[in-house]
Amino acid sequence: MTELAMPRSVAVFDWLNARTRQIAVAAVGLSLLLAGGYAIMLGNELRYSDEHVYLELTQSLVDGRGFAFGTGATAYRPPGYPFLLLPFHLVSGGNVFVMRLVGVLCLAGAVWFGYLLARRISPVAGALVAVVTAAYPLFVYTATTLYPQIPALLLLLMTFEFGLRARDRWVWAIPSGLSAGLLTITVPSFAPTLLLLVLFVGWRARKAIVVLLVAAAIIPVLWCVRNAVVMGSFIPVSTNNGVNLLLGNNPDATGSSGTSVDVSAYERRAKELDLDEVGIDKFYSDQAVEWIKANPGAAANLYAAKVAHNFAYSDTLKTEGQGASDLLAALSYYPLLALALLRVMVSKRFPLHRVDKLCLWAIVLNVLLLAVFFTRIRFRVPLDELTIILAASTVVAWWDRRRTA
Repeated sequence: MTELAMPRSVAVFDWLNARTRQIAVAAVGLSLLLAGGYAIMLGNELRYSDEHVYLELTQSLVDGRGFAFGTGATAYRPPGYPFLLLPFHLVSGGNVFVMRLVGVLCLAGAVWFGYLLARRISPVAGALVAVVTAAYPLFVYTATTLYPQIPALLLLLMTFEFGLRARDRWVWAIPSGLSAGLLTITVPSFAPTLLLLVLFVGWRARKAIVVLLVAAAIIPVLWCVRNAVVMGSFIPVSTNNGVNLLLGNNPDATGSSGTSVDVSAYERRAKELDLDEVGIDKFYSDQAVEWIKANPGAAANLYAAKVAHNFAYSDTLKTEGQGASDLLAALSYYPLLALALLRVMVSKRFPLHRVDKLCLWAIVLNVLLLAVFFTRIRFRVPLDELTIILAASTVVAWWDRRRTA
């Protein structure tokens, strides 16, 4: 029986290897079908408060009020995602369904760029990554929300793919850097990942590194200038770092509490002090740092719990029907995580490819950075794609060894 299975396994591998590009294109179509179909089902419904915030920020740009919330200019949220929504808002007159298409299209792009990145390991790995990315439930769900995580996923993959190309032709450093810059003002926690990519590009490609860093700085620097002019302060990206740090570092915080922890006492104190937006950000940061310094043991345990929660299948927030979605999340995520961990465990026998190493260290770096603040499953979305790439690498390494044995 085993002897019969081996030729079949070889035949399937060779069939996939000969058709990887067609499979990736089909996966892009599958992604559009699944995410687009789900977006049609949702229509104009907004399910989360953050979606209303991003919609309001986009509306302020449309109205000519600049980046504002209410009547005043703000830098509370990173501006990248509202800017991505802006053309769709202008074309549709603010139709929510049309703006959902930003996530749907970005997911389709992520399917393709996931394929391009993973095919550096093996063409079959690229095909597997494309199919899994297109059908991954968390991606389909998140793509239809007005959240920045799926656009951030696409920008991260573009940064990596173009950056690795820049090792051979420096001109690719330009789109890589611009993608990294837009990623920085969309999800700022990924900014340090650019430095990791620089290490993988290598010192021999010094021209590419310089171009990459300069291109990556253009958009964030322009936003810093805007903040200095409009807000009167140096604000690298946004003024929500303080509240995020406080939410994840206070006496009532837990590894999974996220935004559900009560910080109303700090909010009241900030109002009593009559602080502006920048002052509130600093006040919250100072309060969080003070608690960490006063409670180093508790802070360390809390940090470890937040690191662990990065790999959870559910957040503490409960909504109708979450039991079924939690089961689906667990069944789709943990096999991939197990395969990714296995890739690390067998790295001596099957040496890691450069892309494997880049994905692995990007996951480690961002998990550790996210836990400084607080962790949410949706924050992990771009990292799940890197996990899928490692999982596919495991399957291909095992499969290729069997067919050549």
